[in-house]
Amino acid sequence: MKTATDAPEWFLKAIQVAYEERWIEVDDCSIHYQYWGKHGSELPGMDVPGILFVHGNGAHSHWWDFIAPSFLSDYRVAAVDLSGMGDSGHRQQYSAQLFADEVMGVAADAGFSGNTILVGHSFGGSVAALAASMHPDQVAALVLVDSAIGFGRRRRSRPESHGSQRVLRQRERTARSYASLQAACKRFRLRPPQPCDNQYILKHIAEHSVRKGSDGWQWKLDQMVFAKMTDSGPAAIRDPVEMIRGLKCPVSIIYGRNSRFFPSAVVANLDSAFAAASIVPIEDAHHHLFLDQPLQFVSSLQETLRNWGL
Repeated sequence: MKTATDAPEWFLKAIQVAYEERWIEVDDCSIHYQYWGKHGSELPGMDVPGILFVHGNGAHSHWWDFIAPSFLSDYRVAAVDLSGMGDSGHRQQYSAQLFADEVMGVAADAGFSGNTILVGHSFGGSVAALAASMHPDQVAALVLVDSAIGFGRRRRSRPESHGSQRVLRQRERTARSYASLQAACKRFRLRPPQPCDNQYILKHIAEHSVRKGSDGWQWKLDQMVFAKMTDSGPAAIRDPVEMIRGLKCPVSIIYGRNSRFFPSAVVANLDSAFAAASIVPIEDAHHHLFLDQPLQFVSSLQETLRNWGL
């Protein structure tokens, strides 16, 4: 196991690559994203594809700091913070459709419109798929990264209650604070739980998951994001498999061979939604596969895009 002080040279170089921090407004909420534009802006023509990385549930754009720079020689690259997460603003209510609007808003602001490659991990893959379905003329390709697909299942609306709203307010008032950055980072955990040998990656992510306030260090994440979720609009009625099948752009799935979301029964059904060549397993990797095998993930994603001619 490599500890936090044993970070390899490739990782240290990657996280030192300069990027711009940008903010846009989407439905009265400030949405933050990172843009690695220095190299991308030097590529010939504005028709160069843009890769937009979309993080998973409770994560943030810095999960891609050590992945994004590997694509700068051929693409323009950005990574979004969905609302309630990272450095984006918090909302009173969230929805899958709002998240999809945020993704496409960032793509437009970054100049990717019409030529966007969406790469979404876990829940971010579901958001990216919805965005691609709602904006087929804007998305050039979609890569789902260990994003669970419920074969034959539809989303169900979550009823709201006044009692749950009281719990929300109470929990928000008692948000946990820590005396130091180190103390906060010690509490960082992957969700869902899994082993991860690359402690230097976890340390980097943890340090970008908290901010210092007047009462100490607190998580940036709105702890009640999914308690505040409403399933309304197109996202509530679309079967995820049928939605993927209906996409006009090329679609691939990259999953961890040891992922809890991809047991053999699920893997056996993947060819009903994806072309065989677009189903890419990563060996010795769990759900957070690009934390487990970052270089293999980069190589697999690069090969996938090359095979599509992008």
